[in-house]
Amino acid sequence: MTIKKKIAKWSIQTAIKEQNLQGYYDKIKEIVPDLSNQYTRENVDYDSFIELKIRAQHSFQCKMMFDAIKLITRTTKQNSGTVVDIGDSSGNHMIYLRNLLKDEYKIQTLSVNLDPIAVEKIKNKGLPALLVRAEELTLDNTDIIMYTSFEMLEHLHNPALFLRRLAVKGEGEYILITVPYVKHSRIGLHSLRNKNRDNSTYAETEHIFELSPNDWNLLFLHSGWEVVFKEIYLQYPKKLLIKNIMSNIWKQKDFEGFYGVLLKKNLSESNKYMDWEEL
Repeated sequence: MTIKKKIAKWSIQTAIKEQNLQGYYDKIKEIVPDLSNQYTRENVDYDSFIELKIRAQHSFQCKMMFDAIKLITRTTKQNSGTVVDIGDSSGNHMIYLRNLLKDEYKIQTLSVNLDPIAVEKIKNKGLPALLVRAEELTLDNTDIIMYTSFEMLEHLHNPALFLRRLAVKGEGEYILITVPYVKHSRIGLHSLRNKNRDNSTYAETEHIFELSPNDWNLLFLHSGWEVVFKEIYLQYPKKLLIKNIMSNIWKQKDFEGFYGVLLKKNLSESNKYMDWEEL
């Protein structure tokens, strides 16, 4: 392992402990020991560092899922229903959810992806999955507790229209979203920016918009959703003197962390905009 990787590994391990994610990290490692099939087309050499990085990210997402389910069920007095994961690439999050909550809630899951390879992979794990673009998703389920979408919005050409359509036509009242955390909004398209685009580029590997939390929040409100609670997971320790150095290191090669937010449907501001595209 290179020195850079050793530093990055220490950074994540320290961040996990500092941000109280170690318990989730240990639990989900027992549930899904092997994360090598997390992505379908991502060109990554899977090793112990990549496993650590992915699992730490999953720990943050699982904590948010658990907190969201507890809040929603307490608010709605509903302890059963379906969680729909939009953009699910492996089924792992839904496996976590089923295992972590099986003693308290009666949760069904449904995974959605536009990639037939991902959908087949999820079905092979015994989970229900739909082959459909996120922007074209239509579900008649009336028992949807919440939607989830982990690192999916940044891959869409029109995230506002996707969210508006889900708010108007979707049955679920809540959606839990995580996206890469950046302080300043920008266009992604890194394969073009870095001039290394292959002959074939897929949605899973290409970011379109990378927005700051404040800009995402504006887009959410414009599209029919209000923030219930939000959190930021950083891939480095926040309390140490070297946090500024680690922040710059992560920004150069990856992301500082991830922004997570639970949203509740609220069309009051969105409906004031008169020129939405036909849904």
